[in-house]
Amino acid sequence: DAGNYLFRSNDGENEFYTIIDSEIDTRNQEIYIYAENAGLDLLNEIAGEFEATESKNAEWYINKYILDSGFEIGINEIPSSTVRKLKWDGESTVTERLASIATQFGGYEISFSFAIKGLEITNKYVNIHKERGQDNGVQLRLNRELDRIITAKTVANLATAFVCEGGVPDKAEEPITFSSTNY
Repeated sequence: DAGNYLFRSNDGENEFYTIIDSEIDTRNQEIYIYAENAGLDLLNEIAGEFEATESKNAEWYINKYILDSGFEIGINEIPSSTVRKLKWDGESTVTERLASIATQFGGYEISFSFAIKGLEITNKYVNIHKERGQDNGVQLRLNRELDRIITAKTVANLATAFVCEGGVPDKAEEPITFSSTNY
C-alpha cells in the first residue's frame, strides 16, 4: 500500500524505499508500484540561502545539510583535497541542495543507502558517486520490443507545507508573514 516501505538488497547495498503509488492489474495479475528512495525524508527539510566564506570540501557541505537528519556520509568518491567556495541564493529542499553540491564538485551524483538489522534501520547513508549506470545503446520501441505501455497519473508531488512571505510594507524592515495570523 502507498505509504509503506520496501527493503531491497542490491549488490551488497541495502536500499529502502517509500511506496508513493500502487496499481493492481487483476486481468494481467500484475502489481505496479512506484516508490521513491527513502532519502525522501530530506525533501521535508529546507535549506536556505548560503554563501561560504572560504573554500571547503564536499564532505563539509554535505555534513552541514544532513546535520540532525540521522543521515551520515557513506560512499564518498569526491577527493577530500577537492575544495570549492559555494553559494546558493534561494531556498531548496535538502535533497536538492545535496544534489547541487555533488554537481558543483564536478558532476557527481547522490544516492541513499541503509544498514538494516532485521526490520530495523540502523544507519542511513548519503552516497556520492562519480557516475552510476551506463548507456548500453538499447532502444525499446512500441510494437517491436514492447507490446504495451500503461500510463498512470498521481498527485504525489502535492505540496504539504509552504514557507510564505509577502512583500515588505513601506517604512518596514521585515516582509509580511503568516506568523501572527490566527486561523
